[in-house]
Amino acid sequence: MLFLPSTLNHSQASSNWTEQARVANWQIDAGALHYFDSSALALLLDLRREAVAANAALKVHNAPDRLKQLVTLYGVTELIA
Repeated sequence: MLFLPSTLNHSQASSNWTEQARVANWQIDAGALHYFDSSALALLLDLRREAVAANAALKVHNAPDRLKQLVTLYGVTELIA
């Protein structure tokens, strides 16, 4: 499982997370995520695209309420459903 850090903004989201997520079998734990912006959502959407391309499914566990609100606002609730 890939554990997201407590802070995730543009500078952290621009790092290459794809290989780490692949090694973690596309299992993401967002439980520690407290300080983030829409870049975190962009990262998760990118990882989902990569997972689909690898014939896998991205699974986000322990999403904080604020992240759930953000995916609802952007209309991508299937990302963390």
